[in-house]
Amino acid sequence: MKTKITIMLFLLLTKTALTAQEIVVGFYNCENFYDTVNQLQVIDEEFLPGSEKGYSFQRYEQKTKNLGSTIYKLGLLGDGNGIALIGLAEIENKQVLENLVQSPIIKKYNYKIIHFDSKDLRGIDVALLYNPAIFKPYLYKPFSLSFKEHIKDYPTRDILYVKGVLNESWVHILVNHWPSRRGGLKQSSQKRIWAASICKNIIDSIRTKDPAANIIMMGDFNDNPTDKSIQKIPLENPFKALFLKGMGSLAFRDSWHLFDQILISREFLNINNNLTYCKSIIYKDTEHIEMNGRYQGYPKRTWDGNIFRGGFSDHFPVAMIFTLKTDVNPLN
Repeated sequence: MKTKITIMLFLLLTKTALTAQEIVVGFYNCENFYDTVNQLQVIDEEFLPGSEKGYSFQRYEQKTKNLGSTIYKLGLLGDGNGIALIGLAEIENKQVLENLVQSPIIKKYNYKIIHFDSKDLRGIDVALLYNPAIFKPYLYKPFSLSFKEHIKDYPTRDILYVKGVLNESWVHILVNHWPSRRGGLKQSSQKRIWAASICKNIIDSIRTKDPAANIIMMGDFNDNPTDKSIQKIPLENPFKALFLKGMGSLAFRDSWHLFDQILISREFLNINNNLTYCKSIIYKDTEHIEMNGRYQGYPKRTWDGNIFRGGFSDHFPVAMIFTLKTDVNPLN
């Protein structure tokens, strides 16, 4: 009888010691997340009170509430401790982020902000929100995409680089919003290929110092996983499989595109790594989907031209779940 009890206790302790935590990393294009204050150095008149859009503090508040709700729901994809990291695009300034993290539904997570103003003419940037209980940044800086000759005509968003510790693992994060397809796909493709080459240089530099570095690259790339620009990136892209199944994060003229992606270094596929890739998700629930009209099935957007639809974004958010191995001593 004593032997049986000993074996049962051993199995219980072993099972507890092998428990794993799920960590969620996300990306979201927030579709014109502007405040209502005129910023003289950028072109933001479209999103001011009195504009043709009829932008107002009430609409800004609703937009902030919707984005906060989305971040909260993405956090529930893991263990319910809030999203660990989320890259954001189409952010006007740090103030809108300060208001966002104070949203009642996510305020308890005490999210922190990493943001730099870029040279984008409309004043929209990328940013990273992080949960300080899960991630600790040690280095962050922007990489400009606005000095190349063929991008000077329309300055674009910087690449945000962040290095930090995700629980006990060092990670390198790149947040992107590559040049749009403005002017046509063929005419604009070289700008995104240029952006990809900058990202590749950053990744190569990281790997020169640490060949086994954990790297997470996320963004709205304005290209699909099969396009030439994305193919230049020396990282694994689990979102490619979703795209080949016909899935997308935004729709245009009845065609789905998967511009929003998260790419990872091969180290995350190693089951012996402290952080292991689990799955990729294009997140959408009934709140985020247009249920009626000509855009039925599309992301429920905030604007249709100058018409305020009160939705979330014209993009679905994307997320990636990682399993964190933890050794827990149940006797402590």
